[in-house]
Amino acid sequence: MVVAVLECRCRVLGSTSLKDKRRAVKSGLSRIRSRFNLSVAEVGAQDHRQWAELAVAGVGSNRRLLEQELTQARKLLEQIDDLEIMDADIIFL
Repeated sequence: MVVAVLECRCRVLGSTSLKDKRRAVKSGLSRIRSRFNLSVAEVGAQDHRQWAELAVAGVGSNRRLLEQELTQARKLLEQIDDLEIMDADIIFL
């Protein structure tokens, strides 16, 4: 069994309030949930309107396939206009 987590620190572009930030973050998390069998959550910087810390986690039997799926999830986040990924790491547990 392989467990992996994609940790992303994102800048929320054009956000003037926490409501704007939550809209952008929710959009990204919803897209990942609908396309991948992964768990996603905002795990940090919840009170900062211009920053978001996101985690995407998955469990599988094949490390390579799980890494590919998390990499595709990162690419999907990169396509969201309101989010700019500043740092992202895949960690295997």
